[in-house]
Amino acid sequence: MSQSDVAALREAYEAFSQGDFAAASKVLAPDVEWVEHGVGMPYSGTWHGRDSVVNDVWTSFAQYWGGPGVVGLETDQFLDAGDQIVVTGRFVGRDSEGRTLDAPCAHVWRMSDGVATHFANYTDWTV
Repeated sequence: MSQSDVAALREAYEAFSQGDFAAASKVLAPDVEWVEHGVGMPYSGTWHGRDSVVNDVWTSFAQYWGGPGVVGLETDQFLDAGDQIVVTGRFVGRDSEGRTLDAPCAHVWRMSDGVATHFANYTDWTV
């Protein structure tokens, strides 16, 4: 794991939490594989490609919670796992209807040449 990969991921998480999907998506390879394993999640599955992640995953997530930037992701740790980076944290927020979110998560990233080629999300949405 390189420190530049960690820095790129930190910037992407900050941008995502602010609803800036264009900036956050810069860390994704054009052909990234994105896997959602979330328990209790409104959707699960696998998506291929940066555009699909932004349009089908992130935008759907934001719309479900009331718009980009309504829900943030607070990171706790960025862990070196050899050829992967594991990020632990929590999705947090409250929408205009009063629904709250405080869901622990673990994200596993595979990086190559400064961009993510694979991502897996493990979140318990039932808490």
